[in-house]
Amino acid sequence: MTVHEAYNDIKDYFNLDLLPYSSEKLMRILYKLEKTKTIVKYKRILVNNEEQKQFEEKRIDLVEEAERIAHIYATTLKEMQSGCRQQNMVSARVHFCRYVRLNSQISLKQIGKFLGKDHTTIIHYIYKSKTECMLAPLQSKYKLK
Repeated sequence: MTVHEAYNDIKDYFNLDLLPYSSEKLMRILYKLEKTKTIVKYKRILVNNEEQKQFEEKRIDLVEEAERIAHIYATTLKEMQSGCRQQNMVSARVHFCRYVRLNSQISLKQIGKFLGKDHTTIIHYIYKSKTECMLAPLQSKYKLK
């Protein structure tokens, strides 16, 4: 691989305006790397990763699902994300946490951040959902393996 090919690859993958140095300095770095034979020919290989495919299949839209569950419990997404402790809003949060956890690979921390809660609260909601959820969990509209 030549210095110019390496430079073009870097330019394709990164925004050069965000780099902490100029494009001239980048070229000098690439020339030094070429002298030390660090830049070598490589072959781009696209790997069909089964785990990545499964992750893509389990991706869900949190806002869409939260609004759908909030509608079932006669509340809104904003009320669900608030600190209100009315039974229908808490049940909607519990139901949402259980649904997302069962049907995606989204972490507890991310769910908590979405709802404005701590991850330990989400753990409590999921545990609570087994006994106190007003409705059975919704069926996923996504494929699960």
